[in-house]
Amino acid sequence: MSKLTVFMPSWRSGLLASVIVGIVGLVGAPAQAAVPPKNVGWLYTTNGAGAVFFDADLAGYPSWEQITVCDNVANSYGVSVTIVSDAGAPQGRSFGDPSSNGKCNSYADNFFADGYGVTVTIREYSGATSRYQNTGYGVA
Repeated sequence: MSKLTVFMPSWRSGLLASVIVGIVGLVGAPAQAAVPPKNVGWLYTTNGAGAVFFDADLAGYPSWEQITVCDNVANSYGVSVTIVSDAGAPQGRSFGDPSSNGKCNSYADNFFADGYGVTVTIREYSGATSRYQNTGYGVA
């Protein structure tokens, strides 16, 4: 009986220590904060000739983003948009509308990881020349 009495507290202490370590491990682990999606809305080049709309959570398609790029002025410059996500190593994607016809191009897909910030940069371009750049921020 005395051996059993000595064994039981030791067994219980070991179990208690394991449970405490498990709880501390769960509580101490950093968790990704749930950040709701945030549209950039309409963002224009500084001269207003180009526009982009970043829709962070496309209706009916959870986790999808829709990027609409518009080249509003026929001036021999196209419109280019670069979007960079801060999810881990930066993830960048480029979209464009080179038309100069007042119409827009739309792109929709699950481009970026949910809950991470995105930097949207729009500019006019012609060849290697770029001008009238503007930047906005959202959350994918």
